[in-house]
Amino acid sequence: MGSSHSEKTPLIRLSDKFGEAFRQFQENIRERAYQLSLIRDPAQGNPMADWLEAQAELSETVHLEVKEQKKNTVVEVGLKDFAPEEIEIEVAGNVLQIFGSHSETTGQKKSHVERSTTKTQTFFQSVPLHAPVDLDHSHATLMKNGKLRVVLQKKDAAKL
Repeated sequence: MGSSHSEKTPLIRLSDKFGEAFRQFQENIRERAYQLSLIRDPAQGNPMADWLEAQAELSETVHLEVKEQKKNTVVEVGLKDFAPEEIEIEVAGNVLQIFGSHSETTGQKKSHVERSTTKTQTFFQSVPLHAPVDLDHSHATLMKNGKLRVVLQKKDAAKL
């Protein structure tokens, strides 16, 4: 259980700083939002709308389900094809943030010329939490069926 379980468990950390992949994702959104702002009439729209449109263009939609239990908040996300190291989970204040970036490269060889294509799936979900979380008693597991299950123990659960 020890090593195979830990290989399937992305880290949960208390921080407001994701890794480099998330910073690059934000930079891509920033660049696309700027492009959108140049296209539209300055009197129309606003920077937040440009940002949200850019984020929607650059990220995938994932199915997310939140279940409130007496002692835990359980969040399940369908992440077929993702590996644990491609997923980042942060709890910052009363917000759970989940980010993932998965790339697949396929290659073809025709007439002594190699061509490769890279397909990248990126998602970002942010979920408000209704209670403070005890990270020492919380965990995340990426199951073989591609479902990420995040179990966040509520801080007051020890008193229940």
